Amino acid sequence: MIHDSVDNAKQGGGCPSQGGQQDMAARQKQEDAAIKDSLSKIKHKIFVLSGKGGVGKSSVSANLAAKLSQKGYKTGLMDVDVHGPSIAGMLGLTELLEISEKQLLIPKQVNDNLKVVSVQALMQDKDQAIIWRGPAKTGMIKQFVSSVDWGELDYLIIDAPPGTG
Repeated sequence: MIHDSVDNAKQGGGCPSQGGQQDMAARQKQEDAAIKDSLSKIKHKIFVLSGKGGVGKSSVSANLAAKLSQKGYKTGLMDVDVHGPSIAGMLGLTELLEISEKQLLIPKQVNDNLKVVSVQALMQDKDQAIIWRGPAKTGMIKQFVSSVDWGELDYLIIDAPPGTG
């Protein structure tokens, strides 16, 4: 499911000029419903974003998630920075990819209150950034967000790529 969306985005499948307006509207509605369903059991969602890279988004995300989990809140940390995912490295995490029977990603349980998932798990070369723009990048991020089985959370911190708006 998620791997198919990465392949589809690479081939331009996320580009609006590739299909009719009705197809695009139906696809958008389906994506929105999947995201809403995926995030429905999460009380608070916090996006950490900036128009520029290298300003500390990942550090803020990791520290905020760590502090919330220390205070006893059920917290999820999602790294969707396709240009340079760094959350897994910051937290010393490996083996991030586990898929449920429902074909959803299962976050890595760091401690009793913190779960983490990173787009890095989908990359063949962990040290090479994906250089995507526009609809392909947005489509991949939407698919990734809707493909995680978080369960119930108090907070979800999402570390976004630079230039996300």
